[in-house]
Formats: sequence, C-alpha cells, structure tokens
Amino acid sequence: MTPTPNILALLEKLRKNSHLGKHKHFSAADRCRHYNTYLGIPVVIINVLLGSLLFANLSEQIPTPMKWLGAFLALTAAVLSGLQTFLNFQKAFEAHRRVANQYLSIARDCERLIVLFQDNLIQLSDLAKKVEEVNEKYNKVNAEAEAFPTNNSDLQKATRIERAKVEELKSGQIRHNP
Repeated sequence: MTPTPNILALLEKLRKNSHLGKHKHFSAADRCRHYNTYLGIPVVIINVLLGSLLFANLSEQIPTPMKWLGAFLALTAAVLSGLQTFLNFQKAFEAHRRVANQYLSIARDCERLIVLFQDNLIQLSDLAKKVEEVNEKYNKVNAEAEAFPTNNSDLQKATRIERAKVEELKSGQIRHNP
C-alpha cells in the first residue's frame, strides 16, 4: 500500500474544515432567522392591537387602564422594533447563509480534487496547484466570515453533525460521499 501524499492529507483537512464552517454558519443563520421571527411577530401583533386601541380612542370611550395598556404596548413595540433594526437579524441570516454556501463550494472542490487524484485523472503536481487555489478561496471566505461570527453552540452543533456523518460511514449506513 502506497502512502498518502501529504498534499492529499492537506486537501482532506481543508474539506473537513470547510464542512465544519458550513455547518457552523448554517446553524448561525437558523439562529438569526429564529431571533428575527421571535422579535418580528410580537411587533406585528402589538401594532395591530395598537391600531385597534387607536380606533377605540377616537371614540373617546376607552377606559383609563386601556390607555395605559396602549402606552405600554407602544413602548414595547418600539423597543422590539429598535432591537430588530439594531441587531439586523435578517442581514446576518443572509450573510451566514452566503458564507455557509461558500464553504460548501470549497468542500465540493476538495472532494472533486480528491476523486480526480484517486482515479489518476490529475497528477500530484497539478493537484498541488489546485490545492493552492482552493486554499486561497478558503482564506477569502474565512476573512469574510470574520464579520459574521458564530458562537460555541454553532460549533458544537456542527461538530455533532460531522461526527454523525463519520459514524454513518463507519457503520455502512451511507455511501462515502464526503
């Protein structure tokens, strides 16, 4: 059995890191989407209630407690809306998805290069050049991802997903498709 070239080992490590980055950013995107929803739905509901109170107020038959409730709801809606605007979960969601898809593209490039080399369709020297290109692409994505950090929970979730894939491969439940 011939030893695995170091460049192939490097490519495999780059593939694994890209998959991990992909899962981290998809997890972060899901989290941002949930936060956006959790803040957005109450804002909509509160604004509908405020509109109802406004019409009741126009008739001058609204009791004082309802006026206080209206004021409280208006303040709550303003705070939630302000948080939603400041934290901009929708933009973060879109950015995390974009970064995750870029990592996915890199992982697929790595997989393709590994297969090309294993099938003797590309020489080691050509593989080394292609790995350099993929590595540059990976570094660019990492630089872009710095503006959209993930958290420890995202990393743990990504690690669990990757471990589950390895276990499935070992048990023969899925075909090898890194």
